[in-house]
Amino acid sequence: MSLQTPRVLPAHLHAFHPSSATGPRATHTVRLLGTVTALRGDTATITCGNNGDVTLLLKPDSHLQMGKLIEVVGKVVDLEGGQGLGVRVLGTMDWGNPADCDYKAYEYVVEATHRVKGIFYDSNE
Repeated sequence: MSLQTPRVLPAHLHAFHPSSATGPRATHTVRLLGTVTALRGDTATITCGNNGDVTLLLKPDSHLQMGKLIEVVGKVVDLEGGQGLGVRVLGTMDWGNPADCDYKAYEYVVEATHRVKGIFYDSNE
């Protein structure tokens, strides 16, 4: 079976933190859409519409550009120094100019996938 990567907003990260594991196959891997708003060495920040920011822990070969809309697949982790939750990047995809995307449509998709999980994900996850 392939790895399931639920689409989330920043408010959902806590539900995919390792401490919230429910069952032996609970996933901590998520998919997130946002605009790159800061790059600092091995970290970046994405802004997810009006839903807040998420700190990304980058891979050495990550190639992000400021102002680009990206989709991130990664694991939910604790940030150093008790700064909350972030995402350790497993991979990214450039979606281009944020002005060309209706972020509200993404929010609706996330809402639908969380409301009726059985349609989108295996019921035993």
